[in-house]
Amino acid sequence: MNWTITAVKRKLILKVVVPLILLTIGLLVLFTIGFVQSIASVFEDESSSGSMGTNVGVTDDVLRWQLMIETEMTLQQVDKGYLPLILALIMQESGGQAPDVMQSSESIGLQVNTLQPADSIHYGIAHFKASLTKAGVKGPQDMDGIKLMLQGYNFGTGFIDYVKKNGGKYTKALAVSFSQMQAAKLGWPKYGDVDYVEHVLRYLGAGDGGGATVPEGGFASAQSKRAIEIALQQQGKPYVWGAIGPDAFDCSGLVIYCYQQAGIAINGRPTTSTMYAGNSNFKTISRSEIKNGDLVMIAFGSNVDHVGIYIGDGKMVHAATDDAPLNKQIYTAKIFGDSYWESHIRGYRRVQ
Repeated sequence: MNWTITAVKRKLILKVVVPLILLTIGLLVLFTIGFVQSIASVFEDESSSGSMGTNVGVTDDVLRWQLMIETEMTLQQVDKGYLPLILALIMQESGGQAPDVMQSSESIGLQVNTLQPADSIHYGIAHFKASLTKAGVKGPQDMDGIKLMLQGYNFGTGFIDYVKKNGGKYTKALAVSFSQMQAAKLGWPKYGDVDYVEHVLRYLGAGDGGGATVPEGGFASAQSKRAIEIALQQQGKPYVWGAIGPDAFDCSGLVIYCYQQAGIAINGRPTTSTMYAGNSNFKTISRSEIKNGDLVMIAFGSNVDHVGIYIGDGKMVHAATDDAPLNKQIYTAKIFGDSYWESHIRGYRRVQ
C-alpha cells in the first residue's frame, strides 16, 4: 500500500510538479534575458539620428564632466548625438567651472550657482530635453530647431512660444525683440544673451550653425585661400585686445596675421578703422564685388570697430569681442541674410 502511494506520488511529480518547475525556470530565464536586454538598450549609444560633429575650443575643464553628462543623457533618454552640443553649451555657460556647470539652478527656481555639479547636470539635461521637445527639434541635424531650442534654453521656453506666434522660425531679430520686451517688463537693463546661439555653436566650429570649410573657388587673390585656411585653424583661440597671434588675436590682428602668413606684406600695424579708411593694403570694394577672403567692416557703435574675413556662403570668420571674457573667441558667423549682422555692416575691403 505504501509502495502504491509512493508510486502515485512519483507519477504525479513527474507529470505535474516537474513540468511546473521547468516552466518556472524557463519563465525566469526569459525574464532575465528580457531585463538584461532592456538595461542594455538603455545604456547603448542612441546616436542613430546622427551626430553634430566635433567640438572646437572646448577645454579640459568641460571635458572632465563628459562621463557624468553621458550617464545622465542615458538615464533621461536624450539622444547621444547631442553630446557635442551639450559640451558646447557648458563651455559657454561656465567653462566647466563648478559648482553649477550647466547654470541650471535658475531653471528650477533657485539662486544662481546653488546646485552642485551632479545636480546641475541632472537638471541641466532635463531643461535641455524639455527645450528640445518644446522647440520640436527633429534630431541633431535639425539646425533651425536647435537654434530655437538654444535661445529658449537661455531666455526660457517662453521665447519658443513667442517665436511660434511670430513666424515659427528662430531669427536674431526675434531674439532681440523678445529680450527688449522682457527687459522692459521686468525693469532690467538687459535680458539674457541675444547672441547665445552663436556663442554656443562656435564651440562646434559653427557659429553660423552650419560649419565652415575652405571654399573651392571665388577667391579675391591667390593669397586669400591660404589666409582663409589659416583663419579657420584659429577657431577657439581667445580674443585679446591688441593681440596679433599666434596664441590670441583681436579682430584686426587676425586679419593681419592670416594675410602675412599667406604672403602679403602688411604695412605697420593697421587697426580696424585704418582698414576701413583704406590704403595701399586695403582697397574699397562694393557688396556686389565681394569675393572669398575679402574683409567685412562692421560697426557696433557709431564708428567701424570690427572686421571679419569673408569665407563664402554668406559667412565670415572673426575674432569676436563680447562683454564676458568667456565669449571672446574666434569663430564663424552667418552674416548675409541675418538681420542682426546686416544692420551693422558698413562696407567691404580687399587685402592686396
